[in-house]
Order: sequence, then structure tokens, then C-alpha cells
Amino acid sequence: LAPWRSHHAPEVVDSTTEERSGFGRLLMAGDLRFILLLLAMIPAMMVFFQLQAAMPIFLVRDLHLPESDYGLLITINTLLVVLIEVPLNTVMASWPHRYTLPAGALLTGAGFGAMAFAATFWGVAVTVVIWTFGEILLIPASAACVADLAPPGRRGEYMGLYAMSFSLAFSMASFVGTATLEHFGPTILWGATFVVGALSAALIWGITNDRRMKIADPAD
Repeated sequence: LAPWRSHHAPEVVDSTTEERSGFGRLLMAGDLRFILLLLAMIPAMMVFFQLQAAMPIFLVRDLHLPESDYGLLITINTLLVVLIEVPLNTVMASWPHRYTLPAGALLTGAGFGAMAFAATFWGVAVTVVIWTFGEILLIPASAACVADLAPPGRRGEYMGLYAMSFSLAFSMASFVGTATLEHFGPTILWGATFVVGALSAALIWGITNDRRMKIADPAD
């Protein structure tokens, strides 16, 4: 309920800058950091969206759990988000993006990767807790980072492209995840989610720590 505040200092928007704004401007060198950040986040989001792609198939077909167990696991995820996300993000509001974003991507990959070792409902529930903390870290922090990157007058454009990257990740995750599960089995799939999540975390870390990218942090 607290007022939303940007880390940008108030600036007067030049009308000539607004006229030049558009998707084509993202190809300019000044927006390279934003493009790279979106590309680095897409693999982690593809891992996260296995929640709705390969995970329910794996639970029912491979672990032989009832479909209702999937609903219970989603309930665990939802309750954790409702109870923990706001307090945790309030505490972490001053954390630099270069720490929060890679940690979220890594936890997401680790949570889904741990599903390779889960054989029971409670085993899967533990993995849900792990990747839920990754979700709680990654998604709010990534939205805040994109807002910080956006030039004055272009925040809507940046957030729109950020949302489009989520849609792209969701579309690819559904196909890639289920195809991998079908052709290579659950061990390969969940092992790959850990590798992809770790790769995404490494890429985000490299981008956000590159001072040439000039990505603003709450602590700066």
C-alpha cells in the first residue's frame, strides 16, 4: 500500500525525445543493456513456466500422483507468495539488482532441478518452496530493474516489452518443456532446468555487474 517510488530523480521529459521513441530505438547502443537483460531473463522464465507445462504431466504420468496433488502444490506456492512476498521484498528493497536477480534465477533453476530427485508429494513440495522463493525474488526485482532502466517518458514502452518477454518465454516453455519430457524423460528435463537457470543467473550477473551497462541499483 506504500506509494510506488522510482529510483530516478524527477526529470522534465523533452517532447522531441518522445517523438523519437519507438521499438526501433531499442536497437540503439543506449538500450543495449535493456535488450541483454531481457535475453538473459528469458531462460529463467522458461524454467519457471514449467509450472504450467511439464510439471503437471510429470506429477501425474511419471510419479503417479492424483491430479488433486497438483492443485495442492499450486496452493503451497500461492500461500507462500501471499504471505512472504511483500514482507520479503520490503526488506530487500535496498538490495542491488546485481544480487537479487541472479539469486532469483538460480533458486528457480535449483527448485525445478531438484524435481529430478523427488518421488513423493512431499518431495515435490520441497522443490516448490525452493522455486517459489526464486519467483518471489526474480519477478518483482526484474520489474523494478526495468523501470529503473527506462528513460523518462519511455517507462510504458519498456514495461510493455518486458511483459512481451514473459509471453515469449511462456510460449517457448510449453513446447520445449513437454517435448523434452516426452523424448528424453524427466531426469534430463529437470537437470536441464537447473543448468538453464544457472546459466541465466550467470548472464544476469555479468550484465548487471558491467559498469558500462549503467544499470541503476536501489543502493546506488
